[in-house]
Amino acid sequence: MKRVLQVVALAGLMMLIAASIGGAPAGAATPHVVHTKVNLSLTNIDQCGFTVNSVVRGTNTMQVFVDASGNVTIHQEAHVVSTLTNVANGKVVHVSGAGRDAFTPSGVVNPDGAVTFTDTLTGMTVRVYTSHSNTLLKDVGFLSIVDTVDAQGNLLSEQVIEHGPHPFSGDFTVFCNAIASAIA
Repeated sequence: MKRVLQVVALAGLMMLIAASIGGAPAGAATPHVVHTKVNLSLTNIDQCGFTVNSVVRGTNTMQVFVDASGNVTIHQEAHVVSTLTNVANGKVVHVSGAGRDAFTPSGVVNPDGAVTFTDTLTGMTVRVYTSHSNTLLKDVGFLSIVDTVDAQGNLLSEQVIEHGPHPFSGDFTVFCNAIASAIA
């Protein structure tokens, strides 16, 4: 579920900043900070079965922390809006994400060799709305996901803590129905 939420909220943004975090210094006492402005145009892409043009705009601030043991934690604060225009009829819908995300991309190795990954999202993970600000779908609040996997990558446990309405929660049928209601 963690990856699904991140992809929807920040897909275009993450492609732009992925190269920037590769140079984070190991063992750094202060975080490596990356500020990014996003202004990206994508044409004739498929979104929920519709051919759309997408204009993605927003901002992102990412801080990469490395502790004395080499564990990496990333804190990200972003506001990104993708304006989707149906190529066939010109109808428009907006998909946005705004909030904070703190996660451990490499996980933390436990004494038994298992690895624990934590992702905590706060804010508005996804909002689908019309040009008149009619909200069609809004996933908002606190969502924390803690996954533990064994050395082979098998899921041992997952703990999900959530507060606030999360009608999306990775359900692309709900997401696509909201988009279709505006641009079909």
